[in-house]
Amino acid sequence: MSVMEKEMRGVELNVEGLLKLLGGTPDQRERFWEILKGITSVADARLIEGSLTAAEHHLQGLHASLASLHTAAQEIRAGG
Repeated sequence: MSVMEKEMRGVELNVEGLLKLLGGTPDQRERFWEILKGITSVADARLIEGSLTAAEHHLQGLHASLASLHTAAQEIRAGG
């Protein structure tokens, strides 16, 4: 599970707990949650989650590349 997924799950659990305190049926709570987060379609949520996951993977690759570049620069500086 990615960092983004963990954070989103934590928010969902917190909001779910609050909604249970308000009452209503599970369907009413789910609909309210969809309205609250601004996404009314499960397909939209999956599309956004996929996009965020892809962006996170790209950022991880960029971070690894920058770390390698930093290491190479330090080696050049130490040798020169």
